[in-house]
Amino acid sequence: MSAPAGYPIESVENAARVLLMLRERRILRVAEVAAELGIARSSAHRMLTTLQSQGLLRQEPVTRGYGPGTGLIQIGVAVIGATDLRAESRPTIERLCHDLGETVHLIVLDGSEIVFIDGVEGRHAIRAALRIGDRAPAHAAAAGKVLLAALPREQLRERYPGGRIRGGTNKAISSRRVLEQELETVREQGYATNFGESEPGLHAIAAPVRDAAGSVRAAISVSGPAERLAEEKLASHVRTLLDAADRLSTVLS
Repeated sequence: MSAPAGYPIESVENAARVLLMLRERRILRVAEVAAELGIARSSAHRMLTTLQSQGLLRQEPVTRGYGPGTGLIQIGVAVIGATDLRAESRPTIERLCHDLGETVHLIVLDGSEIVFIDGVEGRHAIRAALRIGDRAPAHAAAAGKVLLAALPREQLRERYPGGRIRGGTNKAISSRRVLEQELETVREQGYATNFGESEPGLHAIAAPVRDAAGSVRAAISVSGPAERLAEEKLASHVRTLLDAADRLSTVLS
């Protein structure tokens, strides 16, 4: 028998609350979940392992905490309409990774954050990690700048209503005025850079992917350690990146 409207099923409600906690933190721990829900730690542990068994959560091998699982990531990708985009993009990002040897991601915009929807890990021993399913502040990432640069000014200001912007490292842009100036440069040159703005020691470049109407649907980024991808080295990858983005845009046309 179905529950009457307005009468929540407690176990379902708690499971939903657990998943929604991932909006504010990357890793969930048993003690935190128990405190948040007001339940025993043993009950919190059973709930987390049940969600893990369904692929909605995964347990980190080192911290033993729980992060987003493959199933949850796939739901998110489907909701933002990126499933077909991933399939169409895969050959291009695999080839780009092969050509440059660095980690390549396919990224979309969601509000003032970017979402990593697919990626291929670089071949070097020290490399940028895959972040499929992760979110990050758009203004602090090369791909985020590319995607923000495609927005009309009104939409940009809806995402950043105040003058100050938070997120990223101490090298990240911290004001809307500076962000707007940076985005103008991105529009002019056709790509964006990130020199330690999202994470210390990480450098990246990104280019837009357009559909048949010319609208920017996603961004392709190439990232790696700053020691190997110094500014001049990253600049030498720009042409290869732009060619890959153009090829994918042709596929989407």
